[in-house]
Amino acid sequence: MSVIIPAKDEAGSIGNLISRTKATLDKYRFEIIVVDDGSGDNTKDIAQKNGAVTISHASSLGKGAAMKSGALAATGDILVFLDGDGAHNPENIPNVIAPVLQNRVDLIIGSRDFRGSRTFGSYLPRRVTNKLASFATSVIISFLLPLVTWFRCPVKWIGIEDAECGFKAISKDRWRELDLVSQGFEIETEIIYESAKNRLIIYNVPISCNWSCKISRLSIIRDGFRTLKLLSGKLIADMGGKRGNFPKPR
Repeated sequence: MSVIIPAKDEAGSIGNLISRTKATLDKYRFEIIVVDDGSGDNTKDIAQKNGAVTISHASSLGKGAAMKSGALAATGDILVFLDGDGAHNPENIPNVIAPVLQNRVDLIIGSRDFRGSRTFGSYLPRRVTNKLASFATSVIISFLLPLVTWFRCPVKWIGIEDAECGFKAISKDRWRELDLVSQGFEIETEIIYESAKNRLIIYNVPISCNWSCKISRLSIIRDGFRTLKLLSGKLIADMGGKRGNFPKPR
């Protein structure tokens, strides 16, 4: 298992996050990869001192770029993504990866607003916009994607509870099937879109989250627009000439 943590200027949280992750996974074979995305502080040094493998971007390329760099370097069969700001509870990792280990599902999405979830310091505008984004993503992958791909993807409701959550798990083999182009925060939704297009089984798992740990770098307006633009472009591309490139049913 490879736990991949994209991080930018997270010196205040990264050491504790690594320590807690190591304690949680002491019965597993694992590695922790911290991708330092152009930090201006000593995030990388702290990560190294705490035993993590580190990858550095000379300048900030974005969260999506950091996730892809970490996945490229990973040696584990399962990829687990955690945000570096300490908002996610690494003690939830065993529950998040269990369905993947059992080969029951392909992509696990941690949900901060699902039955069984425990969220601290919830910020109402973020919660409302996340709910709207999750519903919109569900509609796109359940109905619009099958339509533009000439129903090569089945029409069925795929309920996404937390489209923007950075706590995810996926096997490395399945990750390689995804055609990911995002460099920024929009990669979270792109992963879901690509998984649906490749007919991966998607599952929501409740997680704990401290939403008040620090101010989010995600911009509701800017990143929301970028995500909408990305998904619109992918829908148009998949309608316009990629009918022969979809995987066979599994």
